[in-house]
Amino acid sequence: MVGKTPRVRKTDRDRFEIIKQYCGCLPCLLMGYLDVHATIQHVVDCFRRVGKGSEQHKNTYGCCTWHHFGHTPNHTTRQQISGERGPSLIWGRKTFESSFGDEVTVLVPVQDFMLDLFAERPWPEYNVSRHVAREVRNHWIKLNAGH
Repeated sequence: MVGKTPRVRKTDRDRFEIIKQYCGCLPCLLMGYLDVHATIQHVVDCFRRVGKGSEQHKNTYGCCTWHHFGHTPNHTTRQQISGERGPSLIWGRKTFESSFGDEVTVLVPVQDFMLDLFAERPWPEYNVSRHVAREVRNHWIKLNAGH
C-alpha cells in the first residue's frame, strides 16, 4: 500500500474487534464454516485502500489467514482447503470475487449487515448461531443476484 494510513478511530477499533471476536471470517461463514478466527481485510484497488481518509476503515471485512494470506491451516493442501472453503484472495481478486462477490458492493455490505445483526442481538465470542449465519448467507445471495 502507498501513502499514509489514516488514524484509526474508536468506532473503527470497535468494528475491528467485533469482526474478529464475534463474526469471524466472512468467506468461511458463507461457505458454511462458522467461528473461524479472522484478521481485518481492507478493500484495496490498485494497491490503495478504497475510501478517503478514515472511511478506508469502514471498507473492511473479516478474513481468516487462508482467505487473506493463503496460509493453509492444519497441514492441509491448497487444493483441499480451496475445495472446502473457496479460493484465497492471494490468488487474485477475480478468482476470489468469482466465488464470493465483489468486495465493495457485496462483501462489505454483507459484513455491515452481520454487524447490524450483532448490534440488535449480540452473541457470545466465537459463537455465531446457525440462524444468524443463515440470515447473513441469504443476504449475501440476494446481493450477489443483483450483480
